[in-house]
Amino acid sequence: MLKPWYAPKYGNLTFCQVWESYDEFKADYDEAIAYFAQNPAPLKANSVMTLFFLLYAKYGNNPIANSDVNQFKYKVWATIYAYGPMWEKKVEIQDTVRALPEADLLVGSKQIYNHAFNPSTTPSTETLEELPFINDQNTAQHKKSKMEAYSLLWELLHANATEEFLRQFKKLFSIAVGAQCVPFYIDDEDIFAHNEEEEI
Repeated sequence: MLKPWYAPKYGNLTFCQVWESYDEFKADYDEAIAYFAQNPAPLKANSVMTLFFLLYAKYGNNPIANSDVNQFKYKVWATIYAYGPMWEKKVEIQDTVRALPEADLLVGSKQIYNHAFNPSTTPSTETLEELPFINDQNTAQHKKSKMEAYSLLWELLHANATEEFLRQFKKLFSIAVGAQCVPFYIDDEDIFAHNEEEEI
């Protein structure tokens, strides 16, 4: 039985067709990001690699929204430049917070009240600096309960910085797509259907 010939699955290239490997992605990234003189390296090398595989996993087989591949690439670089450093910093903060021991989580704020009768220098009424010598001092130290400490930790870790960042790329890909079969006709007759009937 003859099989009909299929056109490419989508009208535009998919993400994994634009960049078939990380090396291709990194080479284009290094070349393009050099034009952003303000910050020539918005992401660390390991973050660039992580981002590529995250994008590949989420959008690998998605067709791009642009028929112009170069425009699509620059939209990717612009998105990385605009949101990448914030994503990278959020992930670093979450890693740091996640590694905090319980003792650090329970530490609360501290308030210190100093009273100086005879400071070594004449203070200005507008200064925000502390006086170098004091006569007496009152402190208020606060300690969190375990429930309060872990509730704050949960709020910090519950937000998914990576998913939030990846959503910024969603608009770069086509929304409504579908595979298309392109039949051939000779004299208004479907040659595939005709050949299949003859074989039967």
